[in-house]
Amino acid sequence: MRLKALGAVAALILGSVAFAAVIATRVQARGYATNASNHRLDFQFNGLHMDNNGNHRYVGQGSFAWSANGRTQSMRIRSISSISVEESEEARVITISGTGQLGRWGFASGRPSNNLIQGDFNVTFTDNNEGSDTVQFSFSSGSGLNAFHYNFSGQVQSGTLNVQQWTIDN
Repeated sequence: MRLKALGAVAALILGSVAFAAVIATRVQARGYATNASNHRLDFQFNGLHMDNNGNHRYVGQGSFAWSANGRTQSMRIRSISSISVEESEEARVITISGTGQLGRWGFASGRPSNNLIQGDFNVTFTDNNEGSDTVQFSFSSGSGLNAFHYNFSGQVQSGTLNVQQWTIDN
């Protein structure tokens, strides 16, 4: 496994209070992957999903960077709309989606943000128990001549993945 798991797969803390429980899921990922064309995707993500009786709240931050047409491109997360974790005997699959901002020429703090393009992103980390770990990433914005679409699918070369889940009694 190239993604090294930090901590336990899922830490579950149960209480005995009879009130509704809040289920918290925290995901942290950092590393890079390459595809068959030797293109590289750098990623870092830190997010939290709180499920309070069906009332979902997502907070987090992260960024994804790649090179296209000789230019470095990067997308940073603006908001998260879903985090899901599925576990089986073969793999753990983490899927994250939301809205991101693409900085076509970087994110210089001294410049106005008129070079940022907002769009939807989706990323899936597959932490295989046996074999290669993978990352699938997509970013899509707009339509027509102003559209921007980027898709990446590759194998993780180095990285860490940490998933923690616990229950908080109210």
